[in-house]
Amino acid sequence: MNNLITAVTAASQRAEYDAAVKAILAEKQVLAWILKWTAEEFNNLSVEEILRYIETPSVSDIPVNPGQTNSENGFITGLPQECSIINEGVCYYDIKFFASIPCTGSIDSNRLIIVDVEAQKDYHPGYDIVTRGIFYCGRMLSEQAGRNFKNSDYDSLNKVYSIWLCFNCTADLANTTSRYRMVHETLYGDFYEKVRYDILQVIIIRLPSRNNHDKALNKPSQLHEMLYDLFVSGIPTDEKIILLRDKYGLILQNDEGRLSAMCNLSEGIYEEGFKQGVERGVEKGTAFIINNMLNNGISPEKINELIGIPIETILNVQATTKIDSH
Repeated sequence: MNNLITAVTAASQRAEYDAAVKAILAEKQVLAWILKWTAEEFNNLSVEEILRYIETPSVSDIPVNPGQTNSENGFITGLPQECSIINEGVCYYDIKFFASIPCTGSIDSNRLIIVDVEAQKDYHPGYDIVTRGIFYCGRMLSEQAGRNFKNSDYDSLNKVYSIWLCFNCTADLANTTSRYRMVHETLYGDFYEKVRYDILQVIIIRLPSRNNHDKALNKPSQLHEMLYDLFVSGIPTDEKIILLRDKYGLILQNDEGRLSAMCNLSEGIYEEGFKQGVERGVEKGTAFIINNMLNNGISPEKINELIGIPIETILNVQATTKIDSH
C-alpha cells in the first residue's frame, strides 16, 4: 500500500506541475515570444505588437480526436472544446488560440491563424513528435468544416500551427528549432499559377535539460534562452520573476502560486527522481511504479494518462514483469 501511495503521490505531483506549466505557457506574453520566433506572419513585429493579435487562449481541455468537433457548447470564440471518435479515445491540446494575421494588404490580411502549443517532456516517446504534430494540424483543419467554411469553400480554411516545446533534449539536439510544412514542386511541365497550400506548419523547439545546458552543441537563440530560464532553470521564484522582467521584458505574476509550484516541482527534479525511483529504496524506478499501479488494478491507459509514461513502456513492463494476483 505504501508503494501505491508513493506512485499516486508522484502522479499527483506531476499533474500539479503540468497544470502550472500550461497555465504559465498560456500567458500571452510567453505566446507572443513563441510566435515571433516561429510564425512567419509575426517575424517582423515586436513582442509588444504581437500581443494585441492574440486571442485569449484555452488550456488543457481541448481534445484532438474527431467526432464532436462542432458541438456549440464546446467553443471558445470558435475553437473546439470536445471531439472524440469511437475506439480511438480522446486526447487534448495543451494550449490553443486564434491569432489575427497582421494586415499587409495581401489576400490573407483578414484571415486568422489557429495555433496549438504543446509542452513535451520526452522527445522520444516511442514515435516521432513531428508526426503527432501533423496529426494535430490535420484535426485543426478538419474541425473547421461547417464552422469556418461550408460546402466546398476550402479557400476559407484558416492556416494552423502546431508548436512543440520539447524539454530534456540531448546535447546534440538542444537549442535547435525545426519547421515542417508543405512545399510546391512541379514534377512535369511549366506551372506558374499561384495556389494556396501553405496552410499547416509543425514547429519543434528543442530545449536542454539542466544537466545538458552547458554541454549543448548549439548556441541558444533568444527564444531558447527565455524558455530555458522560464521553464527549466532552477532559479528561485522571486529571482526568476526579476530575471524575466529585466532580461526579456516579461512581466509575470505568481498568480495562485503557479510559478512557485512550477519551480518547486520542476521537471528536472521530477524526472531525475522518477528515473532513479521515487522515494528511497525504489530500485527500478519506472518499472516499479508501473508494476505497483498494475497490481492495484490501474489500466495501462490510465497509467499513461496519470503519469505520462508511453503506452509501449507500460505494456513492456506488463509483459516482462510478474504481476502479483493478491
